[in-house]
Amino acid sequence: MRKLPIRSKKRHGANALASVLNPHTATAPPQESSARARMSEFVPVAWLDRLLVAAVDLPVLHGEVAVIEAMVDAVFAIVPACAVGVCFVPSPGSMAPERTVVRRFPHTAPDDAAGVNPTRLFPGLTSEYVSAIAASPGSTLHVASDDDDLDPDTSAIVHLVDRAAMALGRALSHAHAVASLEGDRRDATALEQRMLQADKLANFGQIAAGVVHELNNPLTSIVAYSDYLIRRSLTGGVARDTDDVERLRRISESATRMLRFTRDLVSYAHPSGSVAGPVLLHAVIDQAIAFCEHVLTSSGVRVERRLEGDVVTVRAVGEQLVQVFVNLLTNASQAAPTRDGWVAVTTELERDAKLVKVVVADNGAGIAADHIPHVFVPFFTTRRDRQGTGLGLSIVKTVVENHGGAVRVESELGRGTRFIISLPVC
Repeated sequence: MRKLPIRSKKRHGANALASVLNPHTATAPPQESSARARMSEFVPVAWLDRLLVAAVDLPVLHGEVAVIEAMVDAVFAIVPACAVGVCFVPSPGSMAPERTVVRRFPHTAPDDAAGVNPTRLFPGLTSEYVSAIAASPGSTLHVASDDDDLDPDTSAIVHLVDRAAMALGRALSHAHAVASLEGDRRDATALEQRMLQADKLANFGQIAAGVVHELNNPLTSIVAYSDYLIRRSLTGGVARDTDDVERLRRISESATRMLRFTRDLVSYAHPSGSVAGPVLLHAVIDQAIAFCEHVLTSSGVRVERRLEGDVVTVRAVGEQLVQVFVNLLTNASQAAPTRDGWVAVTTELERDAKLVKVVVADNGAGIAADHIPHVFVPFFTTRRDRQGTGLGLSIVKTVVENHGGAVRVESELGRGTRFIISLPVC
């Protein structure tokens, strides 16, 4: 079996497709032998015509893999007695798979798929010639045969394949550019949709604030009248009924709880000032858990508080820290399983009590390793139900860093996720 090295040829002055494919206008590079240079006169014109048509019709709008398959099919149709293939290594940022191999075999050749070797895609055939695709570093176009020795100086097939490699390289460059433009267009459309959604959420927030304000008055009345009836019952103004008193207490407690929640919600939604002050960290966490109680309950997720006993004070804007933990708890409740799901919030002092570490962990499905570097990127989301905006974790990172802290994520598929926040102690 004859072994031939990869031949990387850079043709000078071939800046147009016609000069690549037309044997009368192409100029052979100085390093080629004179015999090789004269081979262009003996390549069948019909071959070059068919290659020209194929090069013009390559489906650059459908991606690099489609272009490769079309070129391999075209060359194989021109020389059907040979095996033709491409080993493609995409450039950074390409949408194509990490490595693509396309092979076509003649009917008389064995389909030997024993492995992929950049120098031998067809080890079952006697001769194989490799032409580098200059516009795609690392990619190669192969032709193999049992009948033709594929000598670079005497084989018309070799000359044809070299020209096909040049045309393929240019088409791949065009396909990559088209894909990049299409990706930019999709990103712009997605950004516009998210901005519209953000505007809708802002309008809804204003409506919700008005509804909360209207609820405060009747809730205040319920609390006041229930407290009055409890006091009257206990002072003997009416016949005592312990069951009725207990019912009144429950009404008062529920109304008080709703009133406290609505007031906290208005405080949370109200634009906060930029002046930070001492804030009790555990109170912030408790407030965030109260905000998320409905979400956690509807998801069937239990919350475990593992808060360090000592009072921990941080210098912060309280509303902003509440937002941080609301976002983390909401994400954790959505990630946790519906059965036996849990979310744990842990605090502990570290570094001689100069920093406090807060960990929000869940027992959900985890985050894929290739997604972890992007979780704090604005508008990045892995949710397919269109309920996520991809802004929550970006806000978390911004707020924590503005408070002189740091946030990181640890996750493993099937084993849950942990968000670790470090904040300076006041």
